[in-house]
Amino acid sequence: MQAGGAARESQVPALAPGLDPARLPLSPAEGYLLSRIDGRTPWKLLREIGGLAPREVDRCLARWVEEGVLVVNGAAKPAAASKPPAKAGAAATTAAAAATARTAAPPSSPPPAPAAAAAARPATVSAPIDESLLNASLDLAVEAQRRILAYERRLGEPYHALLGVPADADAKAVKRAYFELSKEFHPDRYFRRNTGPFGPRVEKIFKRILEAYELLSDPTTRAEIERAARERVEEETVAPPPPASAAVAAALATPDPKAAAEAKAAAAAASKRMRQLPHLRAAHLKQLAERKAKARRFFESGVTAFKAERWIEAAGSVRLAIAFDPTNEAIRDAFGDIQRKAHDERAKQLLKEANGALDLRDGRNALRLFEEALVFKPHDPEANATAARLAFLIGEDLKKAKEYGQRACELEPNVAANRKTLGQIYAAAGLAANAKRELEAALRLDPKDREAKEALRGLGRR
Repeated sequence: MQAGGAARESQVPALAPGLDPARLPLSPAEGYLLSRIDGRTPWKLLREIGGLAPREVDRCLARWVEEGVLVVNGAAKPAAASKPPAKAGAAATTAAAAATARTAAPPSSPPPAPAAAAAARPATVSAPIDESLLNASLDLAVEAQRRILAYERRLGEPYHALLGVPADADAKAVKRAYFELSKEFHPDRYFRRNTGPFGPRVEKIFKRILEAYELLSDPTTRAEIERAARERVEEETVAPPPPASAAVAAALATPDPKAAAEAKAAAAAASKRMRQLPHLRAAHLKQLAERKAKARRFFESGVTAFKAERWIEAAGSVRLAIAFDPTNEAIRDAFGDIQRKAHDERAKQLLKEANGALDLRDGRNALRLFEEALVFKPHDPEANATAARLAFLIGEDLKKAKEYGQRACELEPNVAANRKTLGQIYAAAGLAANAKRELEAALRLDPKDREAKEALRGLGRR
């Protein structure tokens, strides 16, 4: 556990007053953990009986306390879910007992697919970031520092959530999301800037974004990730311990025959699953060992390729290693550095092809290749400048041309050609004030640029 874990183990979580568990969108595993919380069972015991890994139990409990779903040792916080309208008499008692029994009992129908369950979960509500970490003296806007700190807190989320796409997003959507995030979090953006302690944070964020993109983009690794997730959900939900006896007793005592029958059936089903538990656990452990062995073999192959500077091959092997053993932090940490090398290599190949297309005066193909290269190397100033110029000359997408032009000027603000191209793009888009600003900046850098002078005179004639 984290610092303070020893004190936390003695704490006793309970549902917040007025909270209706049935209204919380939970995964099956989370629903089962919540059903173990009765206001008497200490945190330490919940880590053992919660049906999840102890670290995951800690994470869920801490999040629920922060969100107001739970209170600890009577320290109440506002409930995260709205209180349902009060019901009078025996009907209210019957409904509450039945809801508790349904929450406590394992699901009788097959659990939802992991992707669907994850997509249905609400965004994690985190505590405010530590404002003391912000530093206005760095070469990094305070708002950008806040964004980095906020994103860093999300690094434990599923891959699709990190990228901000649905769990069933296709490869194109994954690629677009990665490209947008890499423009903000790629370490090259902060090259030669004083970012203080935010530099390592950006590196860590980008490694995880890169990992998410690569593993979701590759059909083989994505299939393995989804398969492993299904196995984890099955392991967590197929054979949990029986429902809480208090909840069953309350349901059986109700005058509602249907609720009593449901509780009795749930208890019988749970007992049956308990008898199957040793066999299921053994099968799961065998399967887990086989996956870890495959991961080790792929990782060793990747290391061999990396030492031979076959970056793309190395990245492919380590990508598969992660897919087979996603909990191995050593493999995941190594992947970021290996994949960065592979991206640099891929960008180099694409830029070579793009310049070849330029030599053949094939502007459209050249633009396509430059754009593909920028996915892997988004902060290459020359590639951004050339892409901006090509997009402007082809004239199909001024918004795209403006984006590349702005980034080129951000990366190299003192290059006259970059400012001139951006000025021309603004002029074509009808943004005269912006065009004038950029063209005048270009002429200050290069007073002899005739094209910039003509474009500036053209603005005056409009």
